[in-house]
Amino acid sequence: MDDGLNVLKELGAQRIHKDTHISKEYVQAIIHENFDGLNSVQFIGFISILEREYNVDLAELKAKGVLYFEEMTPIDAEPKKVFVAPKRKISYAKVYFTLGVVIFLSFVYYTYIYLSSLTPNIEKIDNTKIENAQKNIRPVLELKNATKFNETEETNATKENIELDKKPTIIKPEVDVKEVSTSRRSLKIVPKNKVWAGYIEIETNKKHQKIFTEEFAIDTTKNWILLFGAGTVKLEVNGELKTFVSKRNIRLKYLDGELTKITVEEFKSLNKGNKW
Repeated sequence: MDDGLNVLKELGAQRIHKDTHISKEYVQAIIHENFDGLNSVQFIGFISILEREYNVDLAELKAKGVLYFEEMTPIDAEPKKVFVAPKRKISYAKVYFTLGVVIFLSFVYYTYIYLSSLTPNIEKIDNTKIENAQKNIRPVLELKNATKFNETEETNATKENIELDKKPTIIKPEVDVKEVSTSRRSLKIVPKNKVWAGYIEIETNKKHQKIFTEEFAIDTTKNWILLFGAGTVKLEVNGELKTFVSKRNIRLKYLDGELTKITVEEFKSLNKGNKW
């Protein structure tokens, strides 16, 4: 039997749970080699924690677990949401409104026709004198307006020249907006207890895994996909603290300075078809 496994059994599930904060249920499953309640990512993460915490070799137990999960059909798939478009209800309000407008316009039209037929003939007014007076007045008004316009233009031009002489020339430096925004990016894992996390660089597909007990900053000049076990995970993104809670594994994507939660399929797509 694996010597490391014997050490774990002697320590007992309660002691291991207290030291590592791994759920007592998972500890018992690992000690008794019962992998039904675990998934491969959780199992590998817990084995890594136990090996480091107690300085034991659990290679034999790890190999058994990996073989078990390879033979099992993966069931870690999140349910797909199905959206059903609601049936559209016929709106009679528009029909009634349109009908009302037609009736109103018809009423106005026929009322106008009726009143027009009752209007008596009105004598036409001789507008000749009025038109002659307007012709005489129009040149005077145009001359007066032109004089005021020229005076206003001269005044404005003089003010503009004075203001230009007073104001110093200011040359604004060019600022690279993209560079400033990039320099303000930050991404930190803020563990409350011991947290196992796997993080993969999207461009190179280089994988990393680590157990965190203190804040850990991740390079924001690169794009990442991150994997955490079930529970609560806190991360600080550009100075803002974000909390993710799930009974399943938590998968996140950090792309162009933004952190979002993703599904298993999205994670596999970014990880060349692999779940880890």
